[in-house]
Amino acid sequence: MVARMWRGWTAADSADEVAAHLRREVAARHAEAPGNVSSVILRRSSGGGIELMSLSMWETFADLPPEVTENHRLFVARETIAAAWEIVPASQPAVAAAA
Repeated sequence: MVARMWRGWTAADSADEVAAHLRREVAARHAEAPGNVSSVILRRSSGGGIELMSLSMWETFADLPPEVTENHRLFVARETIAAAWEIVPASQPAVAAAA
Protein backbone atom coordinates (compact mmCIF):
# COMPACT_ATOMS: atom_id res chain seq x y z
CA MET A 1 0.00 0.00 0.00
CA VAL A 2 1.11 3.58 -0.70
CA ALA A 3 0.48 6.90 1.08
CA ARG A 4 0.34 10.05 -1.07
CA MET A 5 0.88 13.38 0.70
CA TRP A 6 0.62 16.89 -0.67
CA ARG A 7 0.73 20.28 1.16
CA GLY A 8 -0.44 23.81 0.52
CA TRP A 9 -0.59 27.00 2.62
CA THR A 10 -3.21 29.71 2.89
CA ALA A 11 -4.10 32.66 5.13
CA ALA A 12 -6.05 31.82 8.28
CA ASP A 13 -9.13 33.73 7.08
CA SER A 14 -9.18 31.69 3.83
CA ALA A 15 -8.68 28.25 5.39
CA ASP A 16 -12.34 27.21 5.62
CA GLU A 17 -12.99 28.00 1.97
CA VAL A 18 -9.82 26.28 0.73
CA ALA A 19 -10.35 23.20 2.96
CA ALA A 20 -13.94 22.85 1.74
CA HIS A 21 -12.74 23.07 -1.86
CA LEU A 22 -10.07 20.41 -1.30
CA ARG A 23 -12.53 18.12 0.48
CA ARG A 24 -15.20 18.57 -2.21
CA GLU A 25 -12.93 18.45 -5.27
CA VAL A 26 -9.75 16.55 -4.44
CA ALA A 27 -10.67 14.12 -1.65
CA ALA A 28 -13.96 13.23 -3.36
CA ARG A 29 -12.21 12.60 -6.70
CA HIS A 30 -9.53 10.48 -5.02
CA ALA A 31 -12.15 8.49 -3.09
CA GLU A 32 -13.84 7.50 -6.37
CA ALA A 33 -10.61 6.56 -8.18
CA PRO A 34 -9.66 2.92 -8.79
CA GLY A 35 -7.13 1.68 -6.24
CA ASN A 36 -7.95 4.33 -3.63
CA VAL A 37 -8.28 3.07 -0.07
CA SER A 38 -8.96 6.38 1.71
CA SER A 39 -8.62 10.14 1.25
CA VAL A 40 -8.72 12.96 3.81
CA ILE A 41 -7.80 16.63 4.11
CA LEU A 42 -5.78 17.68 7.18
CA ARG A 43 -5.16 21.21 8.47
CA ARG A 44 -3.06 22.94 11.13
CA SER A 45 -1.86 26.39 12.10
CA SER A 46 1.52 27.20 10.61
CA GLY A 47 3.49 30.44 10.74
CA GLY A 48 0.45 32.69 11.14
CA GLY A 49 -1.48 30.91 8.38
CA ILE A 50 -2.88 27.46 7.77
CA GLU A 51 -1.16 24.43 6.27
CA LEU A 52 -3.44 21.98 4.49
CA MET A 53 -2.51 18.43 3.54
CA SER A 54 -4.15 16.00 1.18
CA LEU A 55 -3.45 12.49 2.50
CA SER A 56 -4.61 9.49 0.52
CA MET A 57 -3.90 5.76 0.64
CA TRP A 58 -3.62 3.70 -2.52
CA GLU A 59 -3.26 -0.01 -3.29
CA THR A 60 -0.13 0.42 -5.48
CA PHE A 61 2.16 3.11 -6.89
CA ALA A 62 0.50 2.53 -10.28
CA ASP A 63 -2.84 3.67 -8.81
CA LEU A 64 -1.52 7.11 -7.77
CA PRO A 65 -2.91 10.14 -9.64
CA PRO A 66 -0.43 11.11 -12.37
CA GLU A 67 -0.41 14.81 -11.45
CA VAL A 68 -1.12 17.22 -8.62
CA THR A 69 -4.65 18.62 -8.94
CA GLU A 70 -4.70 20.32 -5.55
CA ASN A 71 -5.00 24.02 -6.32
CA HIS A 72 -7.01 27.06 -5.26
CA ARG A 73 -6.69 30.77 -6.00
CA LEU A 74 -6.22 31.49 -2.27
CA PHE A 75 -3.10 29.38 -1.78
CA VAL A 76 -0.07 31.50 -0.90
CA ALA A 77 2.21 28.49 -1.57
CA ARG A 78 1.74 24.89 -2.61
CA GLU A 79 3.75 21.83 -3.50
CA THR A 80 3.79 20.99 -7.19
CA ILE A 81 4.86 17.39 -6.61
CA ALA A 82 3.12 15.04 -4.19
CA ALA A 83 5.21 12.76 -1.99
CA ALA A 84 4.53 9.03 -2.16
CA TRP A 85 5.55 6.64 0.61
CA GLU A 86 5.36 2.87 0.73
CA ILE A 87 3.45 1.75 3.81
CA VAL A 88 5.31 -0.89 5.81
CA PRO A 89 2.82 -3.53 6.97
CA ALA A 90 2.64 -4.10 10.73
CA SER A 91 3.72 -7.72 10.20
CA GLN A 92 6.88 -6.66 8.31
CA PRO A 93 9.91 -5.15 10.11
CA ALA A 94 10.68 -1.57 9.05
CA VAL A 95 14.38 -2.44 8.73
CA ALA A 96 15.56 -5.87 7.72
CA ALA A 97 17.76 -7.56 10.31
CA ALA A 98 21.37 -8.16 9.33
CA ALA A 99 22.15 -11.78 8.56
